[in-house]
Amino acid sequence: MLQENAQQQAVSALALLRLMMKMSDYKFILPIYGIAKPKKGALTQSLNVNCYRNAYHRSSNDAKKKFKAHMRPQIEQFDQIEGKVKIKYVFYAKSNNSPDLDNFVGTVKKFFQDAIVECGLLPDDNVNYIVANSEVYGGIDKDNPRVEAFITVLY
Repeated sequence: MLQENAQQQAVSALALLRLMMKMSDYKFILPIYGIAKPKKGALTQSLNVNCYRNAYHRSSNDAKKKFKAHMRPQIEQFDQIEGKVKIKYVFYAKSNNSPDLDNFVGTVKKFFQDAIVECGLLPDDNVNYIVANSEVYGGIDKDNPRVEAFITVLY
């Protein structure tokens, strides 16, 4: 009887731990298209490292402001995060043309981390708060290419 009770408490503690871990995850949908100013003759421009590197500083700053305005409603639904976090980025490509993961995620990551600081979700985006991040390829979604960001609070 005593051993059964201990097992039930262990299962309950494990269930509570899993629930707490799920509660510490924050999910955001980050845009790739519709933020950067299209090049002459192009209908859309993806927000990628090449675009950011080659853009006139005013254009890249405008893209950053537009990105933050787009993200603000998603970010402001949460209270400020306390503690250290890790962020996982999942990239969904528009087509199967062997995309460069860092090229698409790099600028989006920079803009997102600046936005979560400026909107008050994290005090700063330095290593005192964001201790790890990673990027993975999520596959093709031709109708909704995007980057998804998952923030996990580390206790």
